[in-house]
Amino acid sequence: MKKFGGNDIKVLMVIVAIGLLLVMIYVFYPRKAASSVDVLVDGKCVGTYDLSVDAIIPIEVNGTVTNTLEICDGKAFMSDATCPDKLCMKQGKISHQGETIVCLPNKIVIQVNSDDMSEFDSVAK
Repeated sequence: MKKFGGNDIKVLMVIVAIGLLLVMIYVFYPRKAASSVDVLVDGKCVGTYDLSVDAIIPIEVNGTVTNTLEICDGKAFMSDATCPDKLCMKQGKISHQGETIVCLPNKIVIQVNSDDMSEFDSVAK
């Protein structure tokens, strides 16, 4: 059985340092604040709401209010839901581009949008 040598430990330390650097970049890199949220019911957009305006928005599915979206202090969250597991309420507050809240039983998706177009849509090689 071979033991770790000095070079093995150096390589391991470099890998750990790179990993820590990537985590720090992810945590401290500023994300764009978004300006609005779209409410989609069964894949169709039923409303777009400004995140700078505090509001309580009832969401209807088949004529019945099933969920309540609340916008407060520039963040959106699901404050009430009729679904049995209420996972959509546990997903927390969203305010950055690309974040979503999903209620699968009621087929509701809340997605954050930004008016600012990013410099890159995607990068392919």
